[in-house]
Amino acid sequence: MKSQGEITFPGDLLGVIEEFSPGEGSYEEDGNVRSSTIGKVFYDMINRRSNVLSPKKSLMVTLRKAKYVYGIVNLIKEDVANVDIVSVEEKFITPISGLLHISQISNKRLNTILEAIRVGDVIKAKPLTFSPPISLTIKQKDLGVIFAQCSICGHMMTKLDEEHLKCVYCGNVEQRKVGNYVVRKYAN
Repeated sequence: MKSQGEITFPGDLLGVIEEFSPGEGSYEEDGNVRSSTIGKVFYDMINRRSNVLSPKKSLMVTLRKAKYVYGIVNLIKEDVANVDIVSVEEKFITPISGLLHISQISNKRLNTILEAIRVGDVIKAKPLTFSPPISLTIKQKDLGVIFAQCSICGHMMTKLDEEHLKCVYCGNVEQRKVGNYVVRKYAN
């Protein structure tokens, strides 16, 4: 029998039917309560249920409480960007899929999504939905691109103002929806 909080795999014995009834993520087989998924064991002592809490469910609960997430833009198509979400607030996670629609970038009208973000940009965003793909927004002032590389030479860019970044190597200036940018403001 597994201990409270221990990692369990499908088929692992959690208890017997005389002690616990199957709860979330578990089932009964021949008088034994077994895990039906990968997760952590949680014994509900009040209702006498054996539960298995899956990492996916706990991640969705974490996303519901999150004020922001960090992600890397990996693909841009017309008016939508695909984002690999790699961190919920300050905690790194296995990447999950996110979507950023052009309407969730700025209150200003954008002709193209490339006026605000580019492939490879690291963004700070707020989750709007909680099951993959996660819908994101960067409309708030502190949200947006927090790190970018020059699209000409690939070097790091620094913040010029709220809408522009400048390459430290070649001097190229590019437009972005800039959030709390990591690299200090460019000094001339």
